[in-house]
Amino acid sequence: MEWVVDDVPDQTGKVFLITGGTSGLGFATAKVLLARNARVYITSRGHEKGRQAADELRRISEAFHVLQMDLSDLQSVQKAAYEFMSKEQCLHCLINNAGVMAPPIALLTRQQYDLQFGVNVIGHFYLTQLLLPVLLGTAKFTARKVRVLNYSSSAPPAPRIDYTTLMDGPVRRRCTPAQLYKQSKLGCLLLALELAEQYGEQGIVSIAINPGNVQTNLNRYSRGVMGSIWDMFSCRVSKGVLTPLFAATHPKAENLNGKLLTPFARLGTIPDNIRERCAQETLWDWLEAQTDCFDRTTQPPNSAGLRADSLEVVKMYPSEVKLI
Repeated sequence: MEWVVDDVPDQTGKVFLITGGTSGLGFATAKVLLARNARVYITSRGHEKGRQAADELRRISEAFHVLQMDLSDLQSVQKAAYEFMSKEQCLHCLINNAGVMAPPIALLTRQQYDLQFGVNVIGHFYLTQLLLPVLLGTAKFTARKVRVLNYSSSAPPAPRIDYTTLMDGPVRRRCTPAQLYKQSKLGCLLLALELAEQYGEQGIVSIAINPGNVQTNLNRYSRGVMGSIWDMFSCRVSKGVLTPLFAATHPKAENLNGKLLTPFARLGTIPDNIRERCAQETLWDWLEAQTDCFDRTTQPPNSAGLRADSLEVVKMYPSEVKLI
């Protein structure tokens, strides 16, 4: 029997954080979780979009909060993570939902990375790293597994990551937006797999998600024939939301660490070349180097507003996670 939205179990007492939660799949996921009694945090790049989303979510429940966060700016990611930790001592599921697809090649992040890799991979890696103490602390104190979801794509991922294209330069400018998108989706897969390897035994369940082609504003940069083809072969959000909801809430998903889910809540196959640990570790090390460099050159937000219990969670794993 097919798993449907009505099958989502009660989520009383659980805290979720969804990036890009003001529209599309993220917004639809937030609505279902709120209706199942969860406490939900969503992120928004702009105040107006956040306000509009809040107005609609309030019709379901008041148990939500909008965090201002721009994944293309590591400083914004850092600020949002600290704001979350000032409000919560637990996080049961982090859904790295936000993304960008095939924008103009000239667009870069604030730190001058390729926009697609910066948003889809680097920003989400940094957010995950900053929130690891809370995730690990939640798993330890509740004796229950917590979950981190990273989004893959229906498009075949790139065969490898070309690190010379991750910041602007002549090699990157010879790439097409589609090539850079596939490379970023490979990065999301590798990130999910390496997170599973490093933290699976500490209570984190890391799952890669391919929700399918879904009618959202992810396709806003596509025009003409390509845009029409995307729309022709896309499903509605109400259908696309099934896979992330299954990964985030179904009891059986606790056994899916390091796995890929495809439409609709089906176990997928990860190509052998992507499962090579060397590729996963290389990306992880590169990402750590980038975020470590950022940390050394910026002043972190004032932590005075952090709740004492959140600070205690942060102090629990000084040798295991990168902290500011």
